[in-house]
Amino acid sequence: MENELDVDVGQENKDLEHDPIDGKFELNVNASFSEATLIVHPPYFGGKPVTEEQILTALAEKGVVYGIDTDEIKTILSEERYGSPFRIAKWLPPKDGIDGTITYHFEHQVEHKPKEDARGFVDYRDLGYIRNIKVGTVIATITPPTDGEPGIDLKGHTVNQRKGKPANAAHGENIGLSGDGSQLIALADGNLKSVGGKFAIETVFNLRGNVDASIGNLDFIGDIIIRGEVLEGFKITSQKSITVYENVMGATIEAGGNVVIKKGCINSTVISHGNVTVDFVENSSITCDGDLKADAFVTSTVYCGGELTAQGRMGTLMGGKYTCLKNLTANTIGTKSYLPTNIIVGDNAIMLEEKADALKRLSELENQILRCTQVVDFLTQKKKELGKIPPEREDMLNAAIKQKLINQAEKAKLQARIKEIEKYLENKQNLSVTCKKELYPGTKIIINDLVFQANATYQYCKIYLGEEGIQVETL
Repeated sequence: MENELDVDVGQENKDLEHDPIDGKFELNVNASFSEATLIVHPPYFGGKPVTEEQILTALAEKGVVYGIDTDEIKTILSEERYGSPFRIAKWLPPKDGIDGTITYHFEHQVEHKPKEDARGFVDYRDLGYIRNIKVGTVIATITPPTDGEPGIDLKGHTVNQRKGKPANAAHGENIGLSGDGSQLIALADGNLKSVGGKFAIETVFNLRGNVDASIGNLDFIGDIIIRGEVLEGFKITSQKSITVYENVMGATIEAGGNVVIKKGCINSTVISHGNVTVDFVENSSITCDGDLKADAFVTSTVYCGGELTAQGRMGTLMGGKYTCLKNLTANTIGTKSYLPTNIIVGDNAIMLEEKADALKRLSELENQILRCTQVVDFLTQKKKELGKIPPEREDMLNAAIKQKLINQAEKAKLQARIKEIEKYLENKQNLSVTCKKELYPGTKIIINDLVFQANATYQYCKIYLGEEGIQVETL
């Protein structure tokens, strides 16, 4: 309620009698019903002052039922705060929710540059081109949005808050949300990459160019496919398979699975825990647990845990050393120039080499034990005769005793290993070397503990272990 009487105090005539003028007030409520203000005017000529009841009644008439500050109203009236606006009612504002956030634990953009180790050494061939990620690795942590709290306006009505928006946790292949939605996790082993601002994991690393100084060495948890060449001095390592479409030249390839080189392996090293297939091998070292196939082997060193096959356009073994635990098959073995070509077939032949090395080491140990025994006997005798020997001689005596015990322990292990080998060699293996064209002089083949030395050219033959030793049979 408002008092519309307006008194011009400046025109007041003190000589005249006036009727009492009661105090008045102005009550303003904003359009959003979030705030109400009060201006109180004083009474004149003995009029009645504004009362709290009048103000509360006026608030009720305007629909204000919430957030009224009665203490403030009482203070305004008691202290006669006239002529100025004071807030006497306030809403409860809504608390907006907080948007969700996502915290990435890896950089989206990676600068490929040489890495420096803790000692300050820089490896210019390691450019960090691959980021290996194990399944279950947390890629990002997601903070969920909050709902916030609603407010109440002066009418007592609920004022809705703005709820927080969830974080944009967009992700690519082989990345997913954890069960509670709080994390982005890797769903597979592989290379972590970022495409269009989204992380993804590739389980196959596919390089369309060469492995050179612009790429550096590659070490990957998954399969690697190189559609170019692997150049000199670089190394590719994979816990799975490696495929190279062009040549491998002066490089190192190491795989937990199979290796396929669709062209040549030249002056390189290949280590595979699976099978190896290559077009041709030249001046290289290949070690594999499975089968090995190539069109041509030239002056290379090979260890093959399965079968070794040289077949195709040429199908040749020309010079070098070739060891396989199963059968060996080739079109041509050796060369017309009698280039030494050594072939070892079966575990037994390998065991024989180990036995020969063990016997050689055993002889060395026996000589060392003998020398230690002589020193110990000599110094012990001197100690008995003199009562004591100089400190340096005492140290020599102790060292000789210690070395003798070490050598004796190693000797016992070697003797036990030699017995194991001899027991193993009692079982003859039914393995063979098959040559589908020519086998030239200069070729030596060892099957079990027997040696076949080719002193003439053989054609279309099979060399195997028969009842009378190594036999040569025409195909």
